Amino acid sequence: MPALNAKSLCDFIDASPTAYHAVDSAAAMLDAGGAVRLDERDAWTLEPGGIYFVVRDAASLVAFRLGHDAPSESGFALAGAHADAPGLRARLEKSVAARGLERVAVEVYGGPIHSTWLDRPLSLAGRVVVMANGRLEQRLVNFGRPVAVIPNLAIHFNREMNKGIEYPMNGALLPLVSAAGPAGTAAGPAAAGASWLLRAVGSEIGVEADAILSAELAFVDATPSLVFGYDSELLSAPRIDNLEGCHAILSAFAAAPARGHGQVVVLFDNEEVGSGTPRGADSSFLRDIVQRIVALTDGSGPEALHRALARSFSVSVDGAQGWHPSWADKFDEDYAPVLNGGPAIKANANVRYATDAVGEAMFKGFCLSAGVPCQRFRMRADLAPGTTIGPISAALLGVRTVDVGVPMLAMHSARETAGAYDHDYLIAALKAFYGAGPQPVPGT
Repeated sequence: MPALNAKSLCDFIDASPTAYHAVDSAAAMLDAGGAVRLDERDAWTLEPGGIYFVVRDAASLVAFRLGHDAPSESGFALAGAHADAPGLRARLEKSVAARGLERVAVEVYGGPIHSTWLDRPLSLAGRVVVMANGRLEQRLVNFGRPVAVIPNLAIHFNREMNKGIEYPMNGALLPLVSAAGPAGTAAGPAAAGASWLLRAVGSEIGVEADAILSAELAFVDATPSLVFGYDSELLSAPRIDNLEGCHAILSAFAAAPARGHGQVVVLFDNEEVGSGTPRGADSSFLRDIVQRIVALTDGSGPEALHRALARSFSVSVDGAQGWHPSWADKFDEDYAPVLNGGPAIKANANVRYATDAVGEAMFKGFCLSAGVPCQRFRMRADLAPGTTIGPISAALLGVRTVDVGVPMLAMHSARETAGAYDHDYLIAALKAFYGAGPQPVPGT
């Protein structure tokens, strides 16, 4: 039987080449479910049982369903993920041209596996700020088709390249976008003062190049996401880390029934670069929204926010490193989750993940009640793991948090691989969590 949610996940990933598009896609899902969009600059009126969402700077989002009870008595069930992905960010004005070939200057965002970006069709997407009718306007752009490639060096020039090669960011990783010939053409670099990037983006959104004042643009894998395998059990896609987590949380939130406790979704930007931005996990965003919810819906006094947070529980959702058959020696065999074995609970003695014993036990209970398998991930003891939004948001809120995620292969590659059934399992577990809410544990 095919995985139930794999196709919708592929559609979500393909519609979300950047964090801006991921939040736009999330907003569309919430709109379809009857959620009301709020603006941080406005005064809010919240109705019991209502569903609302807030977007900060177009790239982070908080959605919430109000519970039937006062937050100070019931707390919040929170689940969070990040919408950004490592990759290559374009430099807008700079033109790199030689002998009729034009490339785009780029810089690394986060920690991508550089070699995986070569010799594959790349598209371009992001946010553009233009001057239109005397006003600044933000516009999303998504070419949705191949516009560039980063060609490798022929092996004849380096017979040792299969033993490993470093690709200099300022030279070897520049995407090739035009081959006009030695003399150039009317549309080529020799004929225009603006860079290829400015001209191409202007044409795509229907403005002159000089109307573009700034932009945040990323090159992205142009090949659509796909499900494959004998039983359609495998998923190949860009940005599984961590759009899979975003989609799982949104799907569970949409399917969960209203309860006494509040239910919260948060999608952060900038996790891959440390989260220290106004729209990252290391910001006031989530606490600001929770504080406003409590202030508007709980009349129990000045301690209401603190009581609500003390009664809350959070699930941080991010990808887990799945056991790799070609690199089995890199794993601790007792903590090596496999594809389609269920979501993995991630823990680390140095709190690179937020999981503690109580949080782990609670999430295992959600999986049990949902009837889905559950695994554990711990990095081999002599290797350092990555980290997530979990420890950051847990510290800012003072809320117990567990880190979980579906196992995947080639994390931070331009294209990753995961189990299609794991997505169903994670949605089911998160739906059970949203339904059960932050269960109190005696002695904590």
